[in-house]
Amino acid sequence: MVELKVVATASDDQTHEGDAQSVHVHGNVFTCGEDGKVKIWDHNNLKLLNEFKAHDYSINDLLVLGNTLFTCSVDATIKTWDLETLQLKKTLAPHVDSVRKLATNGTNVFAGDDNGEVRVYDQEGEFLAMYGVVEEVWDLHAQDDLLYTVRDRGVTITQTKEHKVIIFWSPCGPPAGETNKFTVTKSLDGRAPLCVVGNHLSFPDTSGLSICVHDNTFGSYKLRGQLQGHEMIITALAGWGPDRLVSSGWDNQVRLWDLSALKGLASCALPGCPNGLACSQDGCVFAAGAEGFLCKMKAV
Repeated sequence: MVELKVVATASDDQTHEGDAQSVHVHGNVFTCGEDGKVKIWDHNNLKLLNEFKAHDYSINDLLVLGNTLFTCSVDATIKTWDLETLQLKKTLAPHVDSVRKLATNGTNVFAGDDNGEVRVYDQEGEFLAMYGVVEEVWDLHAQDDLLYTVRDRGVTITQTKEHKVIIFWSPCGPPAGETNKFTVTKSLDGRAPLCVVGNHLSFPDTSGLSICVHDNTFGSYKLRGQLQGHEMIITALAGWGPDRLVSSGWDNQVRLWDLSALKGLASCALPGCPNGLACSQDGCVFAAGAEGFLCKMKAV
């Protein structure tokens, strides 16, 4: 019998003012929030190690690639930071609208915004390409030359054709030039969030209450089954290893699933609704969300 237990909680006087929006594990634990701050926590005990003001407005997401920390905000900008010194490296040319999500395929960084654009940057923040995906990007996954984007009505999987460097920039807004080419390979009914774990593609159905688990094989994406357990809309997904998925919802529950067996393994009640989940290689689960709370769970 597997049990999911809270083993550490960040001190209330150190958490974000307002909601925490995202959590990321890269050695230590990184969070961002409505207060425009990035906070860095000790992986073991969630003691605050460092923090800095990254944006004047809410930070929606962050990620680490190489020695660079990327942050994106409702102010429509992306900023890059030196991971060791936490000094600002670049403020990238603003998107037209709020930048919601960041993802990486291990080589480049992909940024999805509320204007339905996904822009591609290299590890140093240099612009490479832009893809128009019509709808706001509520969640985003990048894998090789594939982009997975989703709002609240459907998941779209597109295959990019080229990364054409655009030299001339407009004074504000997107770079001058044509949107890069891509081909839609599959559309699936569902809504954000989404998560790819091993050969499993998972996301809620359009009601937001059940998790659809698809085969993540190019050209197939066959529905393997659904996972049910949340009583309210699902807010975040994360995974580790080849077949473990963690979900959270407005019911203030975190649930652990076995994707190969399509069954639930454990659940854990939290003090609020998580906006972000992250898993570490040692099997720990980190949840951050309402009123800034941050906690660490372990499957035992």
